[in-house]
Amino acid sequence: MKLADVLAPSRVLVPMSCETLDAARTALLERLAASGAIDDLAGLQARVSEERGEDMVAIADRAFLLHYRTDKASSLQVAIGVCRDGIRRALDEGTEQRAPVVVVVVGPPRTAARQLQVVRAFGRLLPKEEAIAALLDAPSAEALATLPMFTDYEIPDQLLVRDLMTERPRTTTADVPLRRAARELIRSGLGALPVVDDDQRLLGMLSERELMRHLLATEVLSDGSSRPGSPSLQGTKTVRDVMTRQVLCVAPEQRVAEVAALMSNKDVERVPVVREGRLVGFLTRGDIVRKLIGS
Repeated sequence: MKLADVLAPSRVLVPMSCETLDAARTALLERLAASGAIDDLAGLQARVSEERGEDMVAIADRAFLLHYRTDKASSLQVAIGVCRDGIRRALDEGTEQRAPVVVVVVGPPRTAARQLQVVRAFGRLLPKEEAIAALLDAPSAEALATLPMFTDYEIPDQLLVRDLMTERPRTTTADVPLRRAARELIRSGLGALPVVDDDQRLLGMLSERELMRHLLATEVLSDGSSRPGSPSLQGTKTVRDVMTRQVLCVAPEQRVAEVAALMSNKDVERVPVVREGRLVGFLTRGDIVRKLIGS
């Protein structure tokens, strides 16, 4: 499947005569409805009015990427609008954002995996200066819909780890005091922190499981020699002393179905994503469930 397969000139507005993001979104949703991609426009607009944070990615001063998974949509389709003067989005305290490109992706729940891939594809294209320049220079809807960046972009048949993983995850280092790392773990709510060196090479993992084992060994199962008020986490222990070095890792190009089965069989909640030994992402069971099943 090519990215161009979810585009059509009838769903492209070049130029788009809208000033605000709300107006641009409405115009693009109407184009999608006219093409048959939306069964219930009013119902979808009611959903859109909820303004959920996960519905939009603002890409600096280049583009607004809006995406909706809804049973009001009959098929996975994309609409694009381009305005050289920029589309305005009001922010707090009287500030605003402007970007010349607005992309709207809609799809029914049954196309969740493919929709994630499409959103990710646009998320990788739109930050590129040359991609925005090509969109701005397109003389017509037909020319835009057939740009090489769309016709040449191959979407894999299977959902891959890179489509779901968290990029640039929170990490810790082996020499960090254990108490500080434990606080970070609790505050982040992540349940685990990959341990890396200065070159982002994965050294191990510090999780709630390792902390629990350490506390059991030093406090609960000790002979009582630890002084009250001086728990082991306040000592000289570092992450290196407690982390596990036996970590199940996956690659960004692995299929999600394969990794999900592996995580289930090994009873693993989360896995680092590595390329040539370096950490490039983090994937959890929650990511898979939330992004594939969640609305």
